[in-house]
Formats: sequence, C-alpha cells, structure tokens
Amino acid sequence: MTQQENTPLAPFTLGQEETDTACLLIHGFGGTPSEMRGLGEALAAQGIRVHGVRLAGHCEGEEAFACATRKQWLASAEAGLMQLEGYRHVFIAGLSMGGVLSLLLAGYHPERVAGVIAMSTPTRIASGWLAVLAHPFIRWYYPLKQLDFNNPLVQQEILRQRRLTEPEATIDFSNPEIVAAIKSGVRVSVSAINQLVRLVDEGRARLNRVRSPLLIIHSKGDKTAAPACAEELYSLTTNASPKTLHWLEKSDHVITEGPEREEVYRLATSFMHDTLRPGMASSTCSKT
Repeated sequence: MTQQENTPLAPFTLGQEETDTACLLIHGFGGTPSEMRGLGEALAAQGIRVHGVRLAGHCEGEEAFACATRKQWLASAEAGLMQLEGYRHVFIAGLSMGGVLSLLLAGYHPERVAGVIAMSTPTRIASGWLAVLAHPFIRWYYPLKQLDFNNPLVQQEILRQRRLTEPEATIDFSNPEIVAAIKSGVRVSVSAINQLVRLVDEGRARLNRVRSPLLIIHSKGDKTAAPACAEELYSLTTNASPKTLHWLEKSDHVITEGPEREEVYRLATSFMHDTLRPGMASSTCSKT
C-alpha cells in the first residue's frame, strides 16, 4: 500500500476475506472515507468484510469537487458495490448523502442488497432551491462565514478537519487574521450543492423501491439534516421490511464520529446479525 493510499482520505478495505458477509460504506457530501472508518473497524472486528468507497470529486481539490455530478457519485457507489460482488450477503451503510446513495443502490439492486443502514440521511435540503437557481451565476458558498470561532466546539471541528491532511497542525484562534483566512478559505461549490439537491430529490422519489431491511439512525440534534427527514424517510420507505428508526440524543450530523458513535457501531452490527438470523420476523416496523 502506498503512502497516499494509507491516508484518511483514501478508500479502504478491512476485515477477513473468507466470510459470506460484507458491507459497503459510503461517506457524505464533501466528506472523506475516514468518517466511515471507525464503523468499518467495528464491523471488521465482527467478521464482516468492509469496503469504504471514496466518491468522485472528493479529496481531489475544490475544482474537482465543483465539477463532480450526482451521476458520478452514484457511479462511485456502484463501483464500490461491485468490489463486494463475491459475497453472499452485502449490506450498505451510508452517512448523509451516502445514505441517499445507499437507498438508491438498494432500489436498483434489490437482489444484491441484504440491508441498508441510513445514517443522518436527508430527504430534503433546506433552502436547496436557492442553489438550483443560483448555480449558473454564483460559483462559491462560504459555509464558515457565520460561525462563531470563539466557540470551543467550532474550534475543535475546524482543527479536526485540518488534521485530516495535516496531522500535526495547530491553529491560533485568537489571531483575527488567521480566523479571517480560514473563513474565506473554506468554500463549497454552488454547482455541487445543486447536484446534491437534485440527488436528494431523486432519492426521495425512489424510496418506495427499497425492499430490503432498513435501519435508520438519526440524531434529534442534527443541525444539517433535520430530524423531520428521518420521519419522512421512515414514512416513504413503504416497502422496506423490516425497518427501524432509532433516535440518538447527543450527536450532531456526523454520528459515526460523534459522542454516540459506539452506539451507532452497536446498532449497525446488531442489525446485520439480526437480518441474517434464521426466523427473523419479516414485517416488523419500529421506532426507538
């Protein structure tokens, strides 16, 4: 494995090859494979082969991200599923936009997907229509402009993101010039946001095609994908069976790295084992 392949930004494969159960892990919009690695390690420890995909345009610079399309993201997910074609039982676990892609794959390949874990998954993007209208005229959105950099939680997250590429990085948040540079230096392509909005709309329209077992995990404190999205997802997946909606209490959006990540790992592992257990009830729907 090369040094580049062994970075937090690289796709990864974990766990024993000699097993009949595997799981595809799909990160979120603007995210990296590393946000799924902890879950992957937990699943691998239970004898499950895992592959963490890297979506097109991600981890390749902002220009590559700006040019990426929803069709390319779906193609990346499809290629990841192909990586696991030799396994009898293949689950898909996705975070945020990765959850949307997971559900689309389940609808396209019902015979291949043993179950889906949709985490922090949006069914709608708040004010997404603005990106649809603005992307021909405005190129960049600056998400950090309105953040309070005196907030320790904000500082912690900014530093965590920086250390994905610079492991020894430090940031002097008391220096206004540094703070201004960070706020103006982090930008997201409005075109990419437009692609996200359209992907989420497509995913919502196809939710009734999901027929596999489904576990939805969402935090009541999610400030990115509103908790109402989890309720809508549960309601619109009319043919998914069994299905469960599990609420977290203390997390924000990236629940695979949040304070309740061990609970997420436990729920995912239990869901897979229960799905494959002989005699499992086939029509149970529940909210916890």
